[in-house]
Amino acid sequence: MKPVIRSLNAKLLLTVICFVVLSGVIGAIRVGFGETQRIQALYDNRLQALSTRYNSYIENELGNRQQALQSVRQLLIRDLEQSEGSDINIAQYRDADGGYRLYSEHSAVFVHRDTQIENAINQQITASGKTWDYITPVLSHMFSGLYFISSQRVSRVWPVTIARSHKPSHDVTTEVFFTSAAPSNNPAREARWTPIYYDSYSKVWMTSLVLPVYVKDEFVGVVGGDINVTYLLDKLDDLDADDNQIQAFIFNREGELVVHSQSSPHSEDDVSAYPLLETSPQSDDALSEYMHQVVSGELELGNIYRQESVGGTLNIVANRLTRMDWIISFYYPQTMISNTFRESMMAVYANILMLAVFLFVVLFFTIRRFVVYRIRALADATEQIDRDRWYLSVPEVGQDEIGRLGKSINNMLDQIRHLVRGLDDKIVLLDKAGSESRKLMSAIENSVSLVAILNRDWQLDYANTQYWQVTGFSLDDHCEGYKALLLPEHNSQQISIEAIKAEILSGKPRLEGEDTGQWQAEYLAVTGRGERFWIMQTITAIMGQDLQPEFYVCVGQDITDLKEKQQEVEKLAYYDHLTGLANRTEFKRLLGSALQRSQRANSKVALFYLDLDHFKRINDTFGHEAGDQLLTEVARRLTCELRDDDVVARLGGDEFAVLLDQVESPQYAYVVANKIINTLNRPIELQGKEVVAGVSIGITLAPDDSNHIDTLMKNADLAMYQAKDKGRNAFQFYTSDMNLAVEQRLTVERELRAGLKSGQFELYYQPVIDLTTGKMVAAEALVRWNHPTRGLVLPGEFIPAAEESGLIVPLGKWVLKTACYQARLIQKSMQRKFSMSVNLSARQLNDPGFLANLDRVLEVTSLPPESLVLEVTESTLMEDSENVIPRLEKLRLKGCSLAIDDFGTGYSSLSYLKRLPINSLKVDRSFVKDLPDDEEDRAITSLIVAMANSLRYKVVVEGVETDQQHRFLTECGCHFGQGFLYSRPVPADHLMALLFDDASA
Repeated sequence: MKPVIRSLNAKLLLTVICFVVLSGVIGAIRVGFGETQRIQALYDNRLQALSTRYNSYIENELGNRQQALQSVRQLLIRDLEQSEGSDINIAQYRDADGGYRLYSEHSAVFVHRDTQIENAINQQITASGKTWDYITPVLSHMFSGLYFISSQRVSRVWPVTIARSHKPSHDVTTEVFFTSAAPSNNPAREARWTPIYYDSYSKVWMTSLVLPVYVKDEFVGVVGGDINVTYLLDKLDDLDADDNQIQAFIFNREGELVVHSQSSPHSEDDVSAYPLLETSPQSDDALSEYMHQVVSGELELGNIYRQESVGGTLNIVANRLTRMDWIISFYYPQTMISNTFRESMMAVYANILMLAVFLFVVLFFTIRRFVVYRIRALADATEQIDRDRWYLSVPEVGQDEIGRLGKSINNMLDQIRHLVRGLDDKIVLLDKAGSESRKLMSAIENSVSLVAILNRDWQLDYANTQYWQVTGFSLDDHCEGYKALLLPEHNSQQISIEAIKAEILSGKPRLEGEDTGQWQAEYLAVTGRGERFWIMQTITAIMGQDLQPEFYVCVGQDITDLKEKQQEVEKLAYYDHLTGLANRTEFKRLLGSALQRSQRANSKVALFYLDLDHFKRINDTFGHEAGDQLLTEVARRLTCELRDDDVVARLGGDEFAVLLDQVESPQYAYVVANKIINTLNRPIELQGKEVVAGVSIGITLAPDDSNHIDTLMKNADLAMYQAKDKGRNAFQFYTSDMNLAVEQRLTVERELRAGLKSGQFELYYQPVIDLTTGKMVAAEALVRWNHPTRGLVLPGEFIPAAEESGLIVPLGKWVLKTACYQARLIQKSMQRKFSMSVNLSARQLNDPGFLANLDRVLEVTSLPPESLVLEVTESTLMEDSENVIPRLEKLRLKGCSLAIDDFGTGYSSLSYLKRLPINSLKVDRSFVKDLPDDEEDRAITSLIVAMANSLRYKVVVEGVETDQQHRFLTECGCHFGQGFLYSRPVPADHLMALLFDDASA
């Protein structure tokens, strides 16, 4: 069958037209579908974003107004508390209608005509006037009206027209502003929003935010501010970029419309309840149905829904206004999407049309060019082929006549090319082999490695330039064997040529012309000039016809720098960079080696664990550079005092270790420990000042105590801490009792945790007596442990374990809270001032959450901060005064009283005392027990009292047990006393009995 269309140009034109039309139709359908979804998602996202943003805006605005009104309340309470008299007598401002009215620049006062005018009313008028003069210019832009209504029917308002409009018999305490915040309706004393109401003064619909006012826990009245409900949607136009097409409305939890962005308020005569605003009847039905679905929970807040209405489909979303418990909804009509889609698709169709025209022109002329020019190229190529240019070929693309013609011509040329190609390949291979050979020889000759070729007798046949330069040999030298390999014949590694050959031949199967295996090693090479350097030598054997090595290829690499760096890395890994001593890892390795030697020789090994005394104080005082200088000097002195075979190591920080090998008896360790203490007790000069470091040493012996490395180090550590506990600057041999003490401490810690969980702790209270009046004015809270098996446990048996384990922090929180509750209970029941003392440890002061916990306890217990006395021991203050003093300053700013406990047992200086933000000193009982007989204790006590008085500190004396001590301390000028003479520590119920007896005395 003959084709209808024979012309190649006609076929080309028809194909291009069909392709373009089909592509345009498919593209339009696909773009239209995607554009619909994109526009819908775009508008939904904008609606969602506008809803979230506007909801956040209203919440922030309402929050700002609530915070502002709370500030007004605080100012008013302050002015009411500070008001002691009044220059105003409202009785002088009685109007003709019988009501009392007083006008000022920023506010007015209205008082019911039947109110009995008293001084308290005049004070309220004066105080509120002061407050309103201050706040009205500041808050007038946030509220339409500001007022204070007292329970005595006094009303302070702005603007003044409100007071002028009140009838003389108008009772302001019956208004919703007052009743909604009064105690009967608001026992929680929260902020309240009033229902919507019509303000006849300003002719607008309002809602009011009201707050109760309590002065010294007594209800005084309310403060409030009026807010125009229409402002809730005033900013919608600014946030909507679509010419007000997105609308909003607010409704309450009963499904009643509050405000709509397209509505205007009724007058008061038109309506008395919701809905307050007018909307069109059509939208009323659709919106009413939607509001009831949201209120009933059928529609979730925050999701966009399609709501059908008379005017069409609405896309609508709702969110909650949490402060007013209202719901705000935003919506836009579906017609917005249709209009936008129509405009977008018009542009798409125009673009598709232009693209179709463009594709038609491009495809038509492009294809025509390729077809026509292909035929022309075939013809031109055929004309150019002759006997001198047989290597050319013609194009052969496609299966049409042009392609078949090109293939026939190329088939004739292939036979010629095949013959020539084989000859060209041989030439190329020869050239490539020669080039690679030249490159290889150049690379070997110029290599930085030492390359040498030895024959089967290990005689040098060839060496590169680097080999001759490094070794110093000349071509006339006879190099063979060890000399050629730069290997000393008698080397420490016991490397021999026979061993090298044996290892090489034990590798791969031996094949002619191939290498068998390699030998590689690092050794210290010796040149012909006698120079030594580290070399990594690799030797490969090439096999001959007899399957024996024909020659050896030796490649050597100078690795001297690598070896030096390796040694440096090992030094950093196993030695302390500051002192140069062995570190913990190296020390444990050396200790393991010493233990093995001691087992073979049946000898002893002594392990010393050293810790510098007061290093932290020296480091904090002089700085870290001085601390490093001190550590370096300590390392030098230790090294000088010990034998060369002994090991000194720095384990970290200010901890050192000493290893004495081959120790005959413990007496030798005793002598060495004394030498170390004596040498470190010699002053060390730091920054021009002499400092004595001091050291505590723990000693353990192997195999007497153990043969295990970690056990020995633990034993020495335990002994070192025992030396510290015994006064520092001493040494202590390890005993098995130390492990028993640790186990006992762990048992106590475990039982402490269980006791905290099960409430086994109880507070006892020891009264504090005013020495002048003899009255009980305070008490000290002392914790006791009701152990399930041991009975009542005193603090000295478990507080150290609690300190060490950190359990003192949760235990201290419980003690603080319980003591504050008890103090507040005493104050309420006895109707008197009473202070409570609570001991603080260093761990509690360093706890980051202590201040926040103190605030919570004072807030929950309602205990005034000045009624809480926090006691800190003198040793705690002096050990870390730079960090403790700022924390004490924060406690003092909170209003708490601070006392130094156990005063006189530490080493406080007057300069430190002047810096401390304390209120009182508690003299330790050790100065009281021998009073008044001991002359020295009398002098010290008198001196402490005189010093405290000069610094305006109160003095509390502990341990008063006799009348003679009481009389002496009273005459000496002490302020307060505490001891068995007055009372032992007693439970809370006994303390209450003592207080009632004290009150009746």
